[in-house]
Amino acid sequence: MVDYNVTYRKKNKGLQCIISYKDVNGKWRQKSKQGFKAQKDANPYIKKTVTELERAFINKDSIISPDYDLITFKQLSDEFIEHEKLYREYNTTRNHEIAFKRFTDLDNRKVSSLKKIDIRKCFDKMVEDLKRATLKKYLQSIKLLFNYYIDNYDNNFKIDLNIEIPKDKVPTIKRALSKSELDNLLNNKRLLNSRFYIVAYIAAKTGLRCGEILGLTWNDIDEVNLSVNVNKQWKINKKTNEYDFGQLKNKKAYRKVPISPSFIKELKRYKSTVPTDIHNRIAPFDNLVITSSFNVTLKLIGGVTVHELRHTYITLLIANGIDFKTVAKIAGHDVKQTLNTYSHVTDDMMKNASNTISKIF
Repeated sequence: MVDYNVTYRKKNKGLQCIISYKDVNGKWRQKSKQGFKAQKDANPYIKKTVTELERAFINKDSIISPDYDLITFKQLSDEFIEHEKLYREYNTTRNHEIAFKRFTDLDNRKVSSLKKIDIRKCFDKMVEDLKRATLKKYLQSIKLLFNYYIDNYDNNFKIDLNIEIPKDKVPTIKRALSKSELDNLLNNKRLLNSRFYIVAYIAAKTGLRCGEILGLTWNDIDEVNLSVNVNKQWKINKKTNEYDFGQLKNKKAYRKVPISPSFIKELKRYKSTVPTDIHNRIAPFDNLVITSSFNVTLKLIGGVTVHELRHTYITLLIANGIDFKTVAKIAGHDVKQTLNTYSHVTDDMMKNASNTISKIF
């Protein structure tokens, strides 16, 4: 049984009920609630609190840390981030940090007191501003956070995180340029005069991811076999918290991408106009500069981002008859992912074929 006592005091024109109790480690602690008109009005609160305390006492073997009922959401999320930095990539931990900033209403709440409705209310505030994919990522971060709490503080803690995420009112569609639109973009004077031009050019002509482009070194260009050797990327080193070369996102990302003689010619022209980078990188920029600055310029000029130039490249490959298996290998995807993402391209090809057949016959 829990050792506890109840006291009352007047506060803000009402009564505050204070429950003093010994926790599972024998230390005296307190829980309180105010706003009661009379002592009898506090009885349901007392009953509920004592029941929870008794449950914790019965399951004391599941209590891993004595701070299980003291740690706040903010304290837990900060601790979780520091832990993740030891084992995860920079982008992963950064995404968790961004997610937790959307739950500041919970910062001072004790984790042990949180319920599904508390998490639900936070999501309700986000649905108008954020896309479904983003909300699902935030929910995944929250699930990982509570799993961390259960693993490190209280094995007996339970919370229902089966939260429905509504579909986007307007579906998100990646834009792919036509071949003529792509040519016009790459010949745009404003883009040609940009120091980031080479990033757009490589994305459009190879379909590489942004980090892969920034990780390319001149020795990765094989003039003899006309290919680009994708073997690293430029990203934040989780140990030093500084940009450096790093591993690619998965095994399929390690690949050789075919290029044309004109690609070699353009790279040589570009190389003659820029100083040699200390790391021998072709595009000596950081990811953040590209995503926060250059993408804005690209949007203004051509209505696309660097990632949508990759999307354009892959779309053009499929539209010109290259099979999905080959496209997947070039893109660093698995075949299923390529089929799911680009099936609309073959649908459009079928429609065009149908229209052509109708005109002929």
